[in-house]
Amino acid sequence: MRCPPELSLALRHPDLPHAGLHRGVVLSDDLNHPDDGWATFDVRYWVLGTAPDTRDRYFDLVTGVWREWGWATRHGGAAGTRTGWADTPDGYGLALTRSVNGHLSMAGSTPLFLRDSVVGEPMPTRIAWRNGEAVFSL
Repeated sequence: MRCPPELSLALRHPDLPHAGLHRGVVLSDDLNHPDDGWATFDVRYWVLGTAPDTRDRYFDLVTGVWREWGWATRHGGAAGTRTGWADTPDGYGLALTRSVNGHLSMAGSTPLFLRDSVVGEPMPTRIAWRNGEAVFSL
């Protein structure tokens, strides 16, 4: 599946200036000992480039691809929202959410890892597509 060129992922949404997202967070598997042991890394991006009349179509397209790839999927969401989740065979988790005001966001989480593992570069603030290739902005 190729990403439509009009879509991009960003930590800031131009229509929601006070709803900035973070560049990812490490979450402890053990809330009693949050700095020890196993953790996951989670990140969420706004999906930019959708319109009110295309958001549900993109939502169905993405969650449909997850199912086609054989990933375990489920749907739900609070009143006025819509969320689809997928779990990959290697332990990654993905979520696509349409908020109550209709904006889409996408989240990802890693499998569990030891907290003292090597930390990589920060996640990009924006991911866009040009000529079928991802372009990252830090």
